[in-house]
Amino acid sequence: MADLRAEAKALFEKHCEKASRSAGPRHGKNANWSNLVMKSGTLADRIAALSLAIKKSPRNNLQNLTALSGMLKKKNHRECLLALDALTSLYKDELLPSDRKLIKFESQSRDSFSKLGKHEKEETLVQWYEEDLIKSNYGEFVMELERLSKDQIETTRLKVLGVVHDLLAEKPEKEDHLLAIIANKLGDLQKKVAAKSCSLLIKLLRQHPNMKSVIVEEIERLLYRPNVSPKAQYYAVCFLIQIKLSDNDSALAIKLVKIYFSLFKAVTAMKATNSKMLGAILTGVNRAYPFTKGPQSLLEHIDTFFRYVHTVSAQIGIQMLMLLYQVMEREGAITDRFYMALYRKMMDPELVSHAGRSSSLLNLIYKAMKRDTELNRIKAFIKRTLQLAISHSPPFICGALIVVSEIIKNRPKGFLATLLSSVKTESIVDETQTMEDSGKLDKEEKCPTSYSQTARNPLYCGAEFTSIWEFQVLRQHYHPSVARFTECILQNREIDYAGDPFEDFTSMHFLDRFVYRNPKKKTQENARDMPVLSQQYLALPEKAIPDDEKFLHRYLTQKLKRKSDRMGHEDDVESVSDDEFDKFLDDYERDEEDFDMDFAADVNEEREEQDSLDDEMSLFGDDADSDDQTNGDFTAAEEDALNAAFSTDDDDGDGSGDESEGDYEAMDYED
Repeated sequence: MADLRAEAKALFEKHCEKASRSAGPRHGKNANWSNLVMKSGTLADRIAALSLAIKKSPRNNLQNLTALSGMLKKKNHRECLLALDALTSLYKDELLPSDRKLIKFESQSRDSFSKLGKHEKEETLVQWYEEDLIKSNYGEFVMELERLSKDQIETTRLKVLGVVHDLLAEKPEKEDHLLAIIANKLGDLQKKVAAKSCSLLIKLLRQHPNMKSVIVEEIERLLYRPNVSPKAQYYAVCFLIQIKLSDNDSALAIKLVKIYFSLFKAVTAMKATNSKMLGAILTGVNRAYPFTKGPQSLLEHIDTFFRYVHTVSAQIGIQMLMLLYQVMEREGAITDRFYMALYRKMMDPELVSHAGRSSSLLNLIYKAMKRDTELNRIKAFIKRTLQLAISHSPPFICGALIVVSEIIKNRPKGFLATLLSSVKTESIVDETQTMEDSGKLDKEEKCPTSYSQTARNPLYCGAEFTSIWEFQVLRQHYHPSVARFTECILQNREIDYAGDPFEDFTSMHFLDRFVYRNPKKKTQENARDMPVLSQQYLALPEKAIPDDEKFLHRYLTQKLKRKSDRMGHEDDVESVSDDEFDKFLDDYERDEEDFDMDFAADVNEEREEQDSLDDEMSLFGDDADSDDQTNGDFTAAEEDALNAAFSTDDDDGDGSGDESEGDYEAMDYED
């Protein structure tokens, strides 16, 4: 094989020399100019000339490829980056095949080589040698990329990561080495570089979904290195939990679960537990476990989860409970221990202070109650959920009411009446005494005779001895949606709502609507998606408006109606001509020419009437003509009350109607 390689090298050099001599007469001036630019031109011109020569004839100008590779090793940062761009473009667009890897000269198949003719053999040897040179040059280029990925300048490392991803996504050559470069940068000291590496791996998975197992194996090697930093492990887990699995990825899901639990053991064995790492691991297990087929050996970890669920933060605790629910559901039975842990964890104040944790909690409560068969325990969970809701914001209250409505819907018809009633204590005391005497009831599980909020077990908290009076409190809530949802539950009607309460009922959402801020959604299927100033929104009937927006809709429609009435009145005045108005005045003066106007007499009569009315009327009398008496001497509070009472009348004879109209105009201009 060595002799064959020497022959191929001689033929390749002979071919390049022959091509150089034949190009001289045809492109003499251009060739001389290109050679001059390569030697004495500016840096950008030299790199452009070298690249152009390779693109014209790669086989005859591979020595220029070596020259560009040498520029990567120089300390001049600008020269290095320019050469990097040029080499990346050449390898992507000209030199590397997209459907296969390059083959070394020694690895070429010689099965049919002996059957070829002399000329065909020479051409084949030249092609083999050319491919071997490109492969060796590309290998050196990848080594330089690895060196530059450790450069001290952050922008250089980010640029190299982009180059490595582009080559890995488009060309199969050296993909294992390129993948290792990106994976290693998950442990970069700069957060920006590590996050960039994670995002590029996710992008690579979207482009090549079949590389899931290969990438996971590379990340696994990174996780189990002896000198790997906790930060690199954290970013590696953050990448793993973002892998989208399908039903066909059962083997990969099992492998991911094993990785997560091995890391879970290592993290929990430390004296100082890393809460961020623990949360990421639990998120990964919750996402991967549903795709595992068949029973998994996770029962050995259940005791560990129950032990940690009450000592960790609220977010991690709810993730542990979600995982415990999945494991027990697959095993076929959810134990009382799980319900006790969930019932106790509901009192953690951190759970309802964050929208994401609140939604996870309500989702878990709904799943657990849907499978539960103990009505007393369901009643205890509903009561505790509503107890939490009373002291929190409308988004959580609406979410809790939706969950309660769904739970009641899946129960027998008389379950709502059970929630609103309580059991007499005397009958339960006799039954409890009978069970204790017969030995059917343990001492630790004595049936209570009254409701206890501090009970650990929801099955024995005495929920049957109390009614869920929290419904009556929420029925009178200031938020209209909360009141309507509660009314629907009490009337045993389904809540007609399909949105996200943690987005639709927040104060920010209300303020955005109140200042006429258009929503970001392009579709306008319901009232919440429409701009409040649009004709489509204002034309909707009040029944189609959400409860929390009815005031806004009513205000805008009334404002639009008054504005149109004023504009119509102005149009009528302008339509009267001068001749018609003069004729009207002449007729009026002719009819009233003998009329004697005694202003003093009118004033005296009004004063006498006012004195007699002050003795008989209250502030808001029953007299139909009391609107004319609003100009008396009133206190400031009485004047405010009068202005508020008569502000909706357009035809007030006194000054209050005009004053309110003036205020209304000011609001119009401000808007």
